[in-house]
Amino acid sequence: MQLTSTYVHALKGRLRIKVSGVRGSPAKALEIEGRLQAMAGVNHVKATPTTGNVLILYYPDRIGQQEVIGALQRLGCLHAYSTSPVVVASHNPVLRGVADRLVETLVHSTVELALQRLVTALI
Repeated sequence: MQLTSTYVHALKGRLRIKVSGVRGSPAKALEIEGRLQAMAGVNHVKATPTTGNVLILYYPDRIGQQEVIGALQRLGCLHAYSTSPVVVASHNPVLRGVADRLVETLVHSTVELALQRLVTALI
């Protein structure tokens, strides 16, 4: 599932999502905290109007990550969108390996391009 959020960090029992409607809106932050906290299986919710981040701690044996995301969608905080990029930071070794390889390739390509431009400038 892809979301309109630009940042999602997910661990088992912990979810942090940037929600644009929370940023600058203490009332919306309190509403989200209250609604999510009332869900069975949710342990703690902190919505921060300064950053727009919503931290949800939940019991994964009682409620799933997709259920929490679904609740945020029903509250109008997130919308499913077919082409929206999502950044997911995970402690899953496979995802971590892919992310590390991607960063390594990006750094390598950037350094290579910088060296080519330097050689061209010197010639």
